Amino acid sequence: MILTATLTMVGLGAFFAIVLAIASQKLKVTEDPKIEELSEALPRLNCGACGFPSCHEFAKAVVEGKDIDTTCRVGGESAAEAISKITGVRKTAAKKIAVVFCGAREGDKTKKAVYKGVATCRSSNIISTGAMNCAYGCLGFGDCMRACPFGAIVMEDGLPKIDPEKCVACGKCVSACPRGIIELLPFDTDNLVVAACRSRDPGSVVRKNCRVGCIACKICERLSGGVFYVEDNHSKLKTERMEEKVDWDQIIKKCPTKTIVKIK
Repeated sequence: MILTATLTMVGLGAFFAIVLAIASQKLKVTEDPKIEELSEALPRLNCGACGFPSCHEFAKAVVEGKDIDTTCRVGGESAAEAISKITGVRKTAAKKIAVVFCGAREGDKTKKAVYKGVATCRSSNIISTGAMNCAYGCLGFGDCMRACPFGAIVMEDGLPKIDPEKCVACGKCVSACPRGIIELLPFDTDNLVVAACRSRDPGSVVRKNCRVGCIACKICERLSGGVFYVEDNHSKLKTERMEEKVDWDQIIKKCPTKTIVKIK
């Protein structure tokens, strides 16, 4: 009796094993070998800068011809060459860099209290705007620096400083900033000049809150011929016009609050 039961179980096990083996072969999906080849040629950091959770998923999307940005920012030119060689797809995006739209160091901004909570930007932003009078500027606790996987950000006097050589525009710092004052801008130009302020307060209020805040005087707008323009009480940049012939040094010099700064 026991022997019969044992043989029956062994027989059933063998039967189902054979069925599963056949099904595995029948249902197996053959992956394009170019996907693995391209995946191996990428940095394999799985940083997510391309918008995919892994280099393999990015390689799969590129090989399958998905409508995506095919730039591997971490891999740079070597990755671009590998993508072109393996798939024939050319690089589709210019180099970018993270830019901090606040130029206020510790001595430039006024405070309404002393913040004693958890030393992160996200936490301090929840509690009375981090004790700062300006509700738009950098909080200075370095969430962006800690989020950067490439060591491209250091904190200097309460303000993040971004190294253009190390920054790969992965966007981690953009997501980490609770104030939304970090953006990725094209960096293939000889002149990357920005207005380092995002305050929407009137000029009279900005003057009380920060020594280097934008007061919406429109001097930069006039001198740049509209490359800079004032909206929401602060100066903005038309990045598509950055290559136009503009006297950037004159604009920087004439800005009364020294809000206009050169990134490169």
